[in-house]
Amino acid sequence: MRFPAQAIMAAFAAAVCLGAAPAGAVTINGSHASLKCETCHAGQAAKAAPSQKTCLKCHGSYEALAKKTAKAGEKFNPHDSHMGRVECTQCHSMHGKSHYICHDCHAIPNRKFKGE
Repeated sequence: MRFPAQAIMAAFAAAVCLGAAPAGAVTINGSHASLKCETCHAGQAAKAAPSQKTCLKCHGSYEALAKKTAKAGEKFNPHDSHMGRVECTQCHSMHGKSHYICHDCHAIPNRKFKGE
């Protein structure tokens, strides 16, 4: 069965308008969704996670992040922990579900990523 090019283009346009991504497309979650791939992956091999240095270009120093994520009266701070400076991608994922590695060992209540 042959489909005219106009019908194929109309179906593709409808899929894009309804939020469906073409096969092979990558989904970016959260506040990074408006960024181009090159913002985080410039000069990298395909599917490579960005380095901490790349993340900190936009998010400031690791120390500044520790101040930003500190909560009054709470000793837990994911950016100021006994593990030191953990690579950002150990917890944060822009293409999948993020995961607090602290929860692997510690029972820390009421701690979620933005948007959860």
